Amino acid sequence: MSNVTLVLAVSEDAVLLKSLAVKAFHADFEQYGSFPPHIESTPWHQQSIESGHYYIIKYGNQNAGGILVVLKSLTEIEVKYFFIAPEFQNKKIGSETINLLEKRYSQIVNWSLVTPYKAFRNHHFYQKLGYEKVGEIQPDINEAFWLFEYQKTI
Repeated sequence: MSNVTLVLAVSEDAVLLKSLAVKAFHADFEQYGSFPPHIESTPWHQQSIESGHYYIIKYGNQNAGGILVVLKSLTEIEVKYFFIAPEFQNKKIGSETINLLEKRYSQIVNWSLVTPYKAFRNHHFYQKLGYEKVGEIQPDINEAFWLFEYQKTI
């Protein structure tokens, strides 16, 4: 039995999710000079919670991270943000989270996400879970920053 559970976030969780996201993405800030878009915005987290598909990742009774998914169609989901606070990493929480999410959205056939080009641990993690790199995006042509696109078909 797993110690990992997903709890659908409610309005009061916006500050918690923001705090967990800032901790989890601090390494990205150090490496790229900025956080992923909106991560530092409590109103953005609030708005994302209202979408109905933003979850707190619990490890036992502790808040370990969050995952936001966007339903693109009846059979397709984009994993928009997925983060686990540093002190909870390397405990198989990420793999279990994806497993729980795939069970919760069992009708979904196509899963997609993007991750930074230098996030080598993420690349390995997603490939281990069956995702394949399908493309690269340069969000700003004036910056040497790329995102890798991954997809998984079940």
